[in-house]
Amino acid sequence: MAERVSIDTLSGLLSRGASVKEKGDGVVVAGEREQPSSCGQEEPRRTRPKSMTPEYKAFLGFAERCGWSFKESECVRFLGLGKGCLIERREDHPKMEEVTEKHLLASKPLIVKNSLAGWKAREWTPEFFSEAYPGQVVIANDRAPARVKDRESGRPQASVKTTLSQYVEYMRRFGHKESEGVPLYLNGWHAFKDHAELVDDIASPPWIEDHTRMILQEIDKAISSKNGVRAAPHWVRDTDILLNKVFMGPAGNITRLHYDAHRAHGWLAQIKGRKLFLLFPPDTTNDASLLYPLEGEATTQSPIDPLDAESVEKYPRFKEARMHYAILEEGETLLIPDGWWHYAVSLAPSITVMRNFYNALSNVQGLVNLFANLRPAKK
Repeated sequence: MAERVSIDTLSGLLSRGASVKEKGDGVVVAGEREQPSSCGQEEPRRTRPKSMTPEYKAFLGFAERCGWSFKESECVRFLGLGKGCLIERREDHPKMEEVTEKHLLASKPLIVKNSLAGWKAREWTPEFFSEAYPGQVVIANDRAPARVKDRESGRPQASVKTTLSQYVEYMRRFGHKESEGVPLYLNGWHAFKDHAELVDDIASPPWIEDHTRMILQEIDKAISSKNGVRAAPHWVRDTDILLNKVFMGPAGNITRLHYDAHRAHGWLAQIKGRKLFLLFPPDTTNDASLLYPLEGEATTQSPIDPLDAESVEKYPRFKEARMHYAILEEGETLLIPDGWWHYAVSLAPSITVMRNFYNALSNVQGLVNLFANLRPAKK
């Protein structure tokens, strides 16, 4: 696990240029980086910390080009690609059958407005979590997803183990002073596993046909029949719950360009704040050179930063990629069909609920393949 260290200590050291050193499967702070010399350029609007990551530097550059206003109708011209089309957005709630046919089977992302009716989670705030679960231990990261290539570059993911109360206080203060370092991100927190009562605060969107639990039940029957033993109790329910996650953090938290493993579809519900999403269709992978997939990573990731103004210069074939974009607002839900590459960055302090799911008519084989060789333990 990551080293138990004060979140203020880690973020402060990183902002001063501290390097990070891996220890086990966690990270500890180790030493100071050599400070780069000034090249005489004019200082940016916000002072950039010495231990900058390339993606956070690109975000600050993008924010400065936007004037920090982040208007959906204008932001596309400030992106690295400089072009793209808006993701379809619906005011009404479409029918399940329509979404399955026109978005899951046809592989087309969709945003539905006012999609959280009846959710208790609409009332969630960072303070709700810090008050309800102050001692809950969480791990926050300054790069996500983690990459093997980051270690080779000398700037691996830095992580800190902290409590929710400490992290929420960090969120509250972030952005009120200069040189704070790269914002630490509570990404992929299994809140629903840690606190089962939170499951009642959300619901699957009524316009999405989510067959995940049904498919898991059939897999359970098949595995039990094949091995002659019963699977561990409740594994279907527990596995289904693990597909739900919470993402929380200050503005500038980034999820780098990748697509989800095991052919999973995904939906993301914006509880608080705003997030910019940049998507690229799966047929881009037919010409893999367009997004330059990285080799040797646990998931399929791209080194391209869509916010980097020099991305096309660095990766010339990227100019042929077809980008879809939107700013996800509070109360909206984004559907991302399987195989779609996606990048996200929070434009304000943010809480997002995310779920991967499977549909019997589209991506069921991805879940079946995941468990094909599973051998359950005997009861």
